[in-house]
Amino acid sequence: MNRTRIFPFLALALAALVAGCATNPASKNPEFVLMSEAEELKLGQQMAADVEKNLTLLADDDPLNIYVEKVGQRVAKTADRTDLFFHFQVVDDSTINAFALPGGFVYIHRGLIDHLDSEAELAAVLGHEIGHITARHAVKQYTKAQGYQMGMVVASIFVPGVWAVSPFSDLFAMILIRGYGRDAEFQSDELSLEYIRRAGYDVHATANILKTLERLDAIDQRVKKEAGEKTQAYHGAFATHPETKKRIEEAIAKVAAEQGTTGEVNREGFLAMLDGQPYANSSKEGAVIDHRFIHPKLDFALNFSERWSIHNGQQLLTARVKQQEVYFQLSFKKLQKRHTAAEILASLFKKRHTGPIGEGEQDGFRFAQAEVEESAPHVSYAKILATVYLDGDKCYATMLWSKRDEFDANRADFLTLAKSFRHYDKARDGDVLHIQRYVWKSGDSWPKLAAESKNVLGSFTTDRLAAMNGYDPDVNPPAGTPIKIVR
Repeated sequence: MNRTRIFPFLALALAALVAGCATNPASKNPEFVLMSEAEELKLGQQMAADVEKNLTLLADDDPLNIYVEKVGQRVAKTADRTDLFFHFQVVDDSTINAFALPGGFVYIHRGLIDHLDSEAELAAVLGHEIGHITARHAVKQYTKAQGYQMGMVVASIFVPGVWAVSPFSDLFAMILIRGYGRDAEFQSDELSLEYIRRAGYDVHATANILKTLERLDAIDQRVKKEAGEKTQAYHGAFATHPETKKRIEEAIAKVAAEQGTTGEVNREGFLAMLDGQPYANSSKEGAVIDHRFIHPKLDFALNFSERWSIHNGQQLLTARVKQQEVYFQLSFKKLQKRHTAAEILASLFKKRHTGPIGEGEQDGFRFAQAEVEESAPHVSYAKILATVYLDGDKCYATMLWSKRDEFDANRADFLTLAKSFRHYDKARDGDVLHIQRYVWKSGDSWPKLAAESKNVLGSFTTDRLAAMNGYDPDVNPPAGTPIKIVR
């Protein structure tokens, strides 16, 4: 046993223990952490820079971003760590999500905002994320991860061949986005209740959000089950856990009693802000409209048959035939050098067997198309219909694939989908979806409004319209109530 290897490490660990004692700004309790505040702020800046590179954010002067910033700053002024400068940004994405980075950076997705029903609910969501920052949950996660690393180092001293894991920055980022664990989420809910109470908002908004998130999660479960995919809920939605739901309800009741009078809700102002806003995605990100996808900014559109479930991601447009291993993917990039569509297609599949490449023109696009599979039949079970479309320096590549022995049965649908690719035309293809303020009339129902919109949100339009207004689909608001619809 080499003691010279052990004692320096133990001395280093002891030094970390001494230096890591701190008082949590939110709980005021002593805690052990392995990151100074200066390091926390630096990490937050680095991660915020990565977010700006990888997510589409609304411009600082966008009206919705200005509104979110105003509400966020109102809540932040009441929070712990008032020496921090907080920053609030809207992510132009349909995901039901919000997340916080260390040092004061808060992000909320447009998809979540669309399904809130008042300014108080928006304040509660932002307060929840502020709570993660004030309670230094990211720093605690860092300490846990470092503790694991340290344990691996100790193990490597005593057990040859056992080494510490590689840098965990990617894992850390994933944890930040997916959540911090049930206790941390509940603490953030408690902090949010206190912060929005101090800011003058109605604390019952938190309960309304949790009910909405439960409804949306149930819809998502049904959609994904229909498509044969896995589901994932917004990380703050722990209300489905009975113990946590009870704790949150008790905390709301306690804070509401202390508040004395009902705080501000501002539902009318919130609906007025959303009136005319794009629903889920803007023209910059494209939109799924029933079984059609349009992208005004990238100037293309295409049609899917009813059997496809479509997902508009940050980098790719993907789809899957419901309950089947049949897939679609579209990617886009700008070219730096002129190439033919056939040359680009061939370069994408250098290590695979590419059948005859057909070339032609389609709605002004030069295109190349071929069927692709592995050279060795036993290597892969998949067969692909690949198409490359060119328009100047714009390059669009689509792939449709299935099991090799099922490809012939899907070929006709694949070809029809590929032939539907075209330049976007607003008069023909319609616009991205927008939120519209609507006053509920006597005789209205959620199924009726869904039918009038031609089920623009797909097969679950009824449920989605009700959920985004804080209702179950079998419960109607009183006549004269302003609500949100999608057109």
